[in-house]
Amino acid sequence: MKVLIADFDLFKKMGGGQTFYRSIIKKNPQIDFYYIAEKEPSDTPRPSNAHALSYQEQFLVTDFKNFFEVTPPKWVERAFVMASNIAASAINQQFDVVDVPDYEQWGLFLRPALNYFKVNFGCVALSMHGIISKTLRLDWFEGGRGNIPLDLQEKMQYQTADIRYGISKSYLDEWQAFDRLDSHYYNPLHFLDLPKPTLNLPSESPPDLNFIGRTEKRKGPDIFVDLVWWIPRGNYSQARLIGPHSYNYNNTQSSQDYLNGMINHRQKEIKLCPPMKPSELVELFASKSLTFVPSRYDTLNLVALESLFSGCPTAIGNGAGVCRFLEESFPQVPFIKIDVNNIYASLPDIAKVLDNYDEYRENLVAQIRSSTLNTKDSELGEIYQSSLNFNSETREELNEWYSQLVTYWQSNQSGFSLGKIPGIKVVKTQVKSQIKPIYKQVQNTIGKTKARIQKPLEETRNAQTLKAPKLVNRYKYTFNALELTQKDLGNKVKECWKLGSAFGGENQSLQDKLGNGYRIDRVRLWREIARIEELRGNELVAATYKLRAIRLLDQDLFGDLSYINRALNNQGFTKEATVIQAMYGKPGEREAQCYELIEQTLLDNILNNNWDYELVDDRRDQSVYRVSVIVSLYNAAAKLPLFLRALQHQTLVQRGEAEIILVDSGSPGDEYQVFQELASELNIPIVYARSKQRETIQTAWNRGIDLSRARFLSFLGVDETILPGCLEILAAELDEDPELDWVTGHSLVTSVDKNGSWVSDIMPYDRKKYQQDLVYLETCYLSWVGALYRRSIHDRFGYYDGSFRGAGDTEFKSRILPFIKSKVVDRTLGVFWNYPDERTTQSPAIEIEDMRAWYLHRTLAGVRYAFADRSVEELEKLIYLSLCYRKSYCTHTSTDLEYAYNLCLYLKKIHPESNALKYFQGIETLLNAYRSLDWIPKLSRFSPVSRVIETRKIASQIQKDHQRSWNHESSLGLTPTYQIFNDNRHEQHSFLWFTDVENNS
Repeated sequence: MKVLIADFDLFKKMGGGQTFYRSIIKKNPQIDFYYIAEKEPSDTPRPSNAHALSYQEQFLVTDFKNFFEVTPPKWVERAFVMASNIAASAINQQFDVVDVPDYEQWGLFLRPALNYFKVNFGCVALSMHGIISKTLRLDWFEGGRGNIPLDLQEKMQYQTADIRYGISKSYLDEWQAFDRLDSHYYNPLHFLDLPKPTLNLPSESPPDLNFIGRTEKRKGPDIFVDLVWWIPRGNYSQARLIGPHSYNYNNTQSSQDYLNGMINHRQKEIKLCPPMKPSELVELFASKSLTFVPSRYDTLNLVALESLFSGCPTAIGNGAGVCRFLEESFPQVPFIKIDVNNIYASLPDIAKVLDNYDEYRENLVAQIRSSTLNTKDSELGEIYQSSLNFNSETREELNEWYSQLVTYWQSNQSGFSLGKIPGIKVVKTQVKSQIKPIYKQVQNTIGKTKARIQKPLEETRNAQTLKAPKLVNRYKYTFNALELTQKDLGNKVKECWKLGSAFGGENQSLQDKLGNGYRIDRVRLWREIARIEELRGNELVAATYKLRAIRLLDQDLFGDLSYINRALNNQGFTKEATVIQAMYGKPGEREAQCYELIEQTLLDNILNNNWDYELVDDRRDQSVYRVSVIVSLYNAAAKLPLFLRALQHQTLVQRGEAEIILVDSGSPGDEYQVFQELASELNIPIVYARSKQRETIQTAWNRGIDLSRARFLSFLGVDETILPGCLEILAAELDEDPELDWVTGHSLVTSVDKNGSWVSDIMPYDRKKYQQDLVYLETCYLSWVGALYRRSIHDRFGYYDGSFRGAGDTEFKSRILPFIKSKVVDRTLGVFWNYPDERTTQSPAIEIEDMRAWYLHRTLAGVRYAFADRSVEELEKLIYLSLCYRKSYCTHTSTDLEYAYNLCLYLKKIHPESNALKYFQGIETLLNAYRSLDWIPKLSRFSPVSRVIETRKIASQIQKDHQRSWNHESSLGLTPTYQIFNDNRHEQHSFLWFTDVENNS
């Protein structure tokens, strides 16, 4: 039997497909195999039944640069060219079978191409390894986007082949769901040289953890990183990612970039190592190690088989076809199966292997040695001789397409051209291959030049300076737009969004970007958006923007306060209306009224309620616990299983020292049914309580505190989680220091899909160099996710204010902060799971609530409340920090001139001779300059740019003045940099609220 393998350089390339073909050549000496050699040297060692055909490039894709027919489509031209050149390389020869891999697409036209070049053959067999479209769709770079042309080519290739065979039953079944054409299973035992299992070399150290494979996202290297993060550090020696990286289409991004980011965010020591040679893998599998191949998707996965049958314990993602192969062929051989939609469920099995490694490996080796490695499934020769089965309609269409393309090609060969002379054509091809790298280099240079041109737009001060001259013209276009209908208003507000943000920026040219994204004269734009939103019926949004204008200018310059109060009362924000009136009403009464409101809040929340419940299902078996985890539930049924299964890995939960308190706030969902189904499986101390009506998160937390039987409290949502040792680590800190009230670690915000599976890291909350007063500058420095505090805080300072819809946690921190002691543990312990649905704490309503929860405490009255019983030195140090600090979720330094100004006003009252007041004049001057940049009353073409330049000069001069006498010790070693747009007025509540404009008519 003679078989032509329609692939290249089988004994030079090292891909999975080439490895498979080398194996079947070796295992089938009775068959003569031919393949195409393009770059493989003629003297390359090959088995005697392997024959290389020299590649003949008669067709080029550029031959079709002027082909513009409707059919065949342009995207099949490469497949046509490659199929024709492969056929040309085998001209006038005879084969029984032509074997084409499905990871290429030239199988579309292989049959008509072979006929065109008079290659005599019996059938075309499609060797099914894994389609490239799925690899691309599941990789890091395209965000799950599809590729319609590639999908169509792969489907048509499947239908036109005479025979289909594959080494994975799961993969064959996938294709059967698309088309019921016959396909044949080629058992991997026919071609694999499985190693002999061995016990590991003696070692007293814990096992190593090794991910092995290409670091494409579908292979699950991110799952490995996440699992290692959850495994206690003392349970393994080292963790390594071993394998080549994947790259985007132009090699500007790699999987290494993503993985390094993940590793850094998780504070883990995971080494990224290059691919290993086969001999090195043999040695690795013989060592005391656990192999991970946590594939989301793999047709089979040969690495898993090599590792497992070497006797090395192996953890395999259930997306790999090898799981089914092992379960059906070797049910007695143990391996760890990782559910890629619930990866933490595999942690107990992994822990058992790590805790009892030698015993586990001995059993694994014994089971493999007792297994039968033979199979009665069809041999390759039998598959090649099976009956032919194809889609005749698809084949006829492809034959017609080939005929059209080859006719077009022939028509362009009739005239004289130097390029058609065989020798010249070879030279042309060689020159092209030499020019290609130069062309790529030129393109790269052009790209870098373009990036340099755009560089000024990346630095906000420079960008705003460049944009400023166009502002008035942009106002003329936007402000004069029609307002006749709701559709007009929707279009107009979108233009305003472009003016004041990056809205629509992905579709904008460089010229467009120079006329959008303004961060100057914001008061005018925000008030215009407010006017439009009011006309559109979005009263609360309108009030939010008008309130921003008042806040930025610290005065009601336009008489908007009465509208804001009316709108807030209409929308049920009566307490916020009272606070805002106190903050921006009569100047002489502001401080006294604000201070009274702060004090009253403390008194109003001093006691918890006596709660009634619709139901309480209490499954706790102790009267006292060390830690309570309190969870508010509302429409949380879908997320609850993953949340609870992750939480059960807490070491304190496993030891019965922690209880879980679920508070269902009158949810319309099936949370209780989900709880009942899970409770017996989890077998952990837990109570489920449900209120009769819907309540706020903070009210639910107060209920949870009432139900608690522990002295330490933790609060989580079902879209948040904590690392397994989190509660134990934090509780030990509180036990060690009786004066310590609240302790937190770092946390990480991640994006997950609807199943809770990791998609990407968004940002870390890095709280290094923590000082408690940083919380006055950036509230996220003290958190709940990955944190623990003493229940006694509530006995001293009251409970959560249940009147808040989403900002009650911020108000509670503001209220208690002057009186508690807190600390940060330098470990990442908390994780936010950002599901695709919106978070309730991000809305105009919560921004309004922040006036009561946060901004009230930043007034002069708030400063007095915070520092009435604290030292002058602490107040002075916070002034330094407010001029130079880092937000926990940023890497750059920020300023907070509003707060610095109020701190100085209070310091002048209590200690007017303070040395820190030497900065006050500069703070006041710079704050007024920043305010003048947010409201430019007299507009002309050049007034915006002159205002930006003037503000930059003022900032630069004050920066120099302050740096000359700066106390770095008081600012945690940071140096003040006044960049205008790094001030808190541009970093908090400065983004736009994009309301619904799609339903306008």
